[in-house]
Amino acid sequence: MDERIARIPSPPVNSGRQRWPTRFPGTPRTWAAAVLAVYFLLGIWFSLAVPPFETPDEIYHYAFARHLAQGNGLPVQAAEPTGPWEQEGSQAPLYYLIVGRLTAGIDQQDWGDLNVVNPRANIGDPLYPGNKNVMLYSAAPRPLQGVNLALHVGRWFSLLLGGITLWLIYRTACLAFSESSWLPVAAMALVASIPQFIFISASFSNDSLIVATSTAVLYWLARLLQRDDARPIRLWEWAVLGILLGLAALSKLQGVGLLGLAAVTVLGLAWWRRDARLVWQAAAPVALPVLLIAGWWYWRNYVLYGDWTGVRYLIAINGLRTEPLSWVDFWDEFRGLRYSFWGLFGWFNILFPPWIYRVLDGVTLLAVAGWLLGGVPTPGRTGRRIVGLLALWLALVWVLWLAWTWRATGSQGRLLFPALSAMGILGGMGLAGWRRLLPARSHGPLLAALPLFLLACSLYAVSVLVPSSYRAPGPVAQVPPSAQPVGIVYGREDRFELLALELPQRRYRPGDGVPVTLYLRALTRPRADYQLFVQLLDETGKEVGNLTSHPGWGRNPTSLWEPGAIYVDRYRVPISRPIDPWAPLLARVYVGFVDPATEERGRLPVPAYNAGGEEIVPFVASVVIEPAVQPELSDYGLEPVGSRFGHVIELAGASLPEAVSLSATDVFTVTLLWEAIGTPPADYTGFVHLLDADGNRVAGFDRAPAGDRFPTRYWQAGDRIVSHFVVPLPADLPPGRYQAWVGLYDATSQGAARLPVTEAAGREVAHELVLLGTVTIR
Repeated sequence: MDERIARIPSPPVNSGRQRWPTRFPGTPRTWAAAVLAVYFLLGIWFSLAVPPFETPDEIYHYAFARHLAQGNGLPVQAAEPTGPWEQEGSQAPLYYLIVGRLTAGIDQQDWGDLNVVNPRANIGDPLYPGNKNVMLYSAAPRPLQGVNLALHVGRWFSLLLGGITLWLIYRTACLAFSESSWLPVAAMALVASIPQFIFISASFSNDSLIVATSTAVLYWLARLLQRDDARPIRLWEWAVLGILLGLAALSKLQGVGLLGLAAVTVLGLAWWRRDARLVWQAAAPVALPVLLIAGWWYWRNYVLYGDWTGVRYLIAINGLRTEPLSWVDFWDEFRGLRYSFWGLFGWFNILFPPWIYRVLDGVTLLAVAGWLLGGVPTPGRTGRRIVGLLALWLALVWVLWLAWTWRATGSQGRLLFPALSAMGILGGMGLAGWRRLLPARSHGPLLAALPLFLLACSLYAVSVLVPSSYRAPGPVAQVPPSAQPVGIVYGREDRFELLALELPQRRYRPGDGVPVTLYLRALTRPRADYQLFVQLLDETGKEVGNLTSHPGWGRNPTSLWEPGAIYVDRYRVPISRPIDPWAPLLARVYVGFVDPATEERGRLPVPAYNAGGEEIVPFVASVVIEPAVQPELSDYGLEPVGSRFGHVIELAGASLPEAVSLSATDVFTVTLLWEAIGTPPADYTGFVHLLDADGNRVAGFDRAPAGDRFPTRYWQAGDRIVSHFVVPLPADLPPGRYQAWVGLYDATSQGAARLPVTEAAGREVAHELVLLGTVTIR
């Protein structure tokens, strides 16, 4: 053989069309280290920017670990919560055992100071504008000591696990391709820059442990698959696989799914090596560590609950789906899954701008299309096995998600995070599938585009979106001249003053939100936290709209107020009740504070006083609410009239009975439909008079056309109001024919200043009255 040929090295087992030309300086390993550094910097920033317990279920995860740190055993669960750990007490305990050990030496007696829940917390509704803070004092600065220090130790441990996950993703991709390829860096950077991954990795949660252990199992399986078929797999390598599987199974229930993946991989190895004995060689060294590490916990579940998984009580507390999942429900769940995979912060209530999710949905479709184009980087023979392993695990995780969603409410993107290594590598390959359609010089920018976009989203989230959701509004120097002075004082000992308010004078409809701006200050240093409420009430005092919250949309509880400082509260009060269509409503705006001492027995308001010290009902303004539809003549069986009064009000229609029997009733009812053709300059009272043949008044009834609901000075052209005039009849009224007349007068004139009839519309008119018709009294 030619010596020169003999010295040519054999191609690596994973060689293929995996190289992607780029112009990046440095080596892929250098960039992988840089990705890790950026991840840790962002993660530490997130861990400090997010207030204590403002990540999903963090307070329950912490309570579990704190319980263990105090020397207690594992919680025993029931259908109802048995402790502050709620449903998390049913979780596999490895994360809590580790963090409990790490924090055991920290004095956590200030638990009660931080564990104050916002009673108006908005959980799971990112479109609701306020109360993003689940904990009441999230705006208050907290030193890193006590509970807050223990919490951050757990967060930083989770962050370390996230870093391990990223490095294992990089190493797994290197096994599938090669260390000189840029695709492993791209896969690692893609996952590292996902805002939700950083957010969850910087939280006190067992998700980081199951993601890390799942990724470790995948890496080890990929390592076994990458090995040349002629090389034997040693006992210790099977034992390491068993240890990793045991750790995953003790991290979270999803880890059990890896047992099936490992079994399929072992069968595949036996097939490729044409060695059936491999299955038996792997069985004991893999199974024994799994049983020793995790078996005891599953046996405990069976003994305590008759359920190996212990998931029955977890679902019972967390939310069991009571109705079958429809396609509409599934699509809503899937949308929430997508949003919370990329970035949905707080307790699923802090949302990116919608266009970001549309862009990321588009990128996902591009990655899938890249696979369909057939241009994805092609690894070597063992690399293809690794890609198949990743695809199988991704499919299995989706099946597990579907099974969970079928039984329980609340799909979350982090449930897919154990498959992040598969998503990062396969997604990167799919995007790389477009490279053959693009010039070579664009390959590098294409490789970096998505991670850079996600990095920008993460920076926006940690620097703007998250802080603004929890930051308490600061005081202002003075009330602006545009605000309407109020001057109402609330309370006896803890005293607050509503200085002024702003409320746009326009009309609203059911479903609208009424913007109300309040200028408040504490006259004394508050000793308690008072909830503020703004109500919209109809003429009977019935609520048509309400907003109750601790001030500052929950971010500025009164115990944090400085005496004398002026605080601005801006709300949109939703009109939640339909408005009866017979007339618009002049709703009264009622602003008050809830007495904390009455929270458990009816939530009564604190007393309110005017400037003179007199106790009052604090109605501070009014707004006009229009019904969804206007009344029509046909709705009430009315005949058209068309007469007009003072060029501002038209009597559009009327109906009255042709005959009334005094033996059956002592009243007769006239129904009128008024329509505004302008804005009346004053409040008017309508009246219906019954006149005998000599023109003498024998009966009558006066009332405002809309009663107390909608005074005429608020009418605008096009408003329609239905009035029912119930005219009492004297018991001694002689039978006969009587004329019914209608008119309007200035309410302050006691009937003396009648509104002139400016258009008769063919009706008889006399003394500024319009004849409605004749009634026969029997």
